[in-house]
Amino acid sequence: MQTVGGWQGLELALDKWSSSGLGVNLQARRADVRVGGVIRGGADSPVRAGADDEALVDAVNERSGAGLQVSGRAAQGTLGGAIYVQWPDGSPGVVTRFRGELADAQRTASVVEHARQLGLPLPRHDLVLAVDTGVVVVQERLTGDPPGQVTPAVIDAIVGLNDRFAGLLADRPDVPSLPLRPNDSGDLVNGGEVIRGRTLAEYSDRGRRIWDAIVEIGAQGPWHAPGEDLLHIDLTGPNILFDGEGVVTGVVDWNLGAYRGDRHLALVKTRFEEEWGIRRSPAPNANAVAAAAQLDDILADRVPAATLRAYWAHRMLYQLYWAVRELPPEILDWHFQAAEERLL
Repeated sequence: MQTVGGWQGLELALDKWSSSGLGVNLQARRADVRVGGVIRGGADSPVRAGADDEALVDAVNERSGAGLQVSGRAAQGTLGGAIYVQWPDGSPGVVTRFRGELADAQRTASVVEHARQLGLPLPRHDLVLAVDTGVVVVQERLTGDPPGQVTPAVIDAIVGLNDRFAGLLADRPDVPSLPLRPNDSGDLVNGGEVIRGRTLAEYSDRGRRIWDAIVEIGAQGPWHAPGEDLLHIDLTGPNILFDGEGVVTGVVDWNLGAYRGDRHLALVKTRFEEEWGIRRSPAPNANAVAAAAQLDDILADRVPAATLRAYWAHRMLYQLYWAVRELPPEILDWHFQAAEERLL
């Protein structure tokens, strides 16, 4: 598989994690095929589940009596990925950790089910429960594979699918909106995480300049993402499944929660992921470049410039908070470059 998309770049950056079982299995490779303009991964080849996976499923069974059997884990995924299981009747399922509280996971499951009932290709959440090590979701395993590359055709499919989230939460005032800017303490709550913004300011003079820009941009905009759309805050290639005709069959991994707001905010995350392929190579893949340019045009056409800048400030704070703590200097450098180009 060519290293051209954002998640493949992430696999390389997280190589040091793979031996511990926390990261992706870099030995799992699949042949890519082009279908209807979408370069999609070949048949998914689950990798062997680890002892931690078995222990987590055992805890689910002990708590629920579900009788699940581990059959492997997803070849793609960063912070642990998905554990493939079978129910006693042989039907397939997926076990994942939810990054948040049990009540948030239960609300997310109800939102996903609401969208699923409206015909959106989202997975049924069969179990949501707390075990000793956190909150766990057992969900339906949908058919299809992630795209092997993000092409302009994939961008069209993602944008079209995301447009179907418009207005879905008009009757769900209980679903929280996503905070866009840090609070007075410099913290930003993003999904189940608290982003310590001052970590960026304290890292370097370069980080301080970007932090100051993020604070200034935030002061000029709303506290929360406006709107009543359903937000998937990790709308990236590995979380979107396609069939053999290039049709979206699933939007998975709601483990950061479901939020309300402007659905275009989700596309900023989609767009950032393409930076991995574009900036890491002296000769970027043509598909990645074309896909990124297309999504930039869509966002510029649909979102007012000041609002889009606020969305980028939100995204770059999250990315840089992670990057300054986890990434090697050469990758951190282009993260800084991306932030400077968008914000300064």
